[in-house]
Amino acid sequence: MPILFILIVAFASHAATPVPVVRTRAERAVAEANLFALDSATRLERGLALLEQFPGDVAAGKEVQIAISKLLPDAPEFFRQRYEQLNNAASFYLYARATNFQLPDEQVAAWIEREPRNSFLWLCYMATEWHKEQPDYELVRERIEQSIVEDPSRPEGYNFLGMFYDEQGDLARAREAYESSLIADSQDETTRTRLLDIYLMQRDAEAYFALINGIVPDHPIDVELATVGKPAEKVKPSDLRGHVSLLVYWSMGSEICINNSLAEINKAIGENKIKWPVYAINVGGNAANASEVFSETDRNGTRWRINFVQSTDALDIDLNAAKRPCIYVIGADGYVHALVYGEGHETDLLETIIWLSEHVQAGM
Repeated sequence: MPILFILIVAFASHAATPVPVVRTRAERAVAEANLFALDSATRLERGLALLEQFPGDVAAGKEVQIAISKLLPDAPEFFRQRYEQLNNAASFYLYARATNFQLPDEQVAAWIEREPRNSFLWLCYMATEWHKEQPDYELVRERIEQSIVEDPSRPEGYNFLGMFYDEQGDLARAREAYESSLIADSQDETTRTRLLDIYLMQRDAEAYFALINGIVPDHPIDVELATVGKPAEKVKPSDLRGHVSLLVYWSMGSEICINNSLAEINKAIGENKIKWPVYAINVGGNAANASEVFSETDRNGTRWRINFVQSTDALDIDLNAAKRPCIYVIGADGYVHALVYGEGHETDLLETIIWLSEHVQAGM
């Protein structure tokens, strides 16, 4: 079943039906500027020019603000002065955001009265409540939902609703909200990642494997890897064929990775809970060399049953640049079929790895 149909069916209960967002000219211009790819001075100069060019666009202004705030001597003061000069809803939103939404309720309410159909102002109204020491959660939820009603195409409202239900521990409603967000913006990586985590926690294989198709590479792994400490011993692409394999990206700077996650995986291999070859590769590409921190045994004194292979730029590129501890499940065809991030699965990582691997082996 196509993932979009699954998502639309899931949201029939929403008062406002999510629709794909149409990005404004200002948003497209900011995206094309690719500010984070610029050096600091150029980024600041280009960001300020974009703010001046599009003074009334909240969404575009927010992305510029994220990119340049740390480069400003006093960001709250800069955005306060800008608001006093422009006195429009967009400059007010950025000013509120620069203060971490620490503004009087009356000031936000006044803007809501002026522009009651502005979805971003409703989010601002929500945030000033949610950032209080003792927020009224009913008000928080109502204001998020009002923002969605005012513009069902903006992903921000659905994302905040997902975060709200996440915080409340209501995983089912959080899932609905994030799925709505993904309909509004199918390219949002953060939303996709959170949804995948929820699908894994709910053990919903159909939803998980439908969504992961847009994230993992669409071609088989075709990179030769050197063994750590024994560079002449290679792991060839053919070694990743005919059976399920696990590729674990780990961080050399993280004690949790090597002394916990990898050690637990090593133990699970010894207990025959993990029945597939496991290859561990450190984050960092050609510049990283794990041989300096690698030892023959894990923290329990057990010899490693994991195959440690040398990090390489070629594989990073092949896997869309893995940047944090994660595990790829490679199928018998050499394709990546599943991905799980260690963050968020601290208590169920092994069970999740095994569950995914068994489904890949069964041909999901």
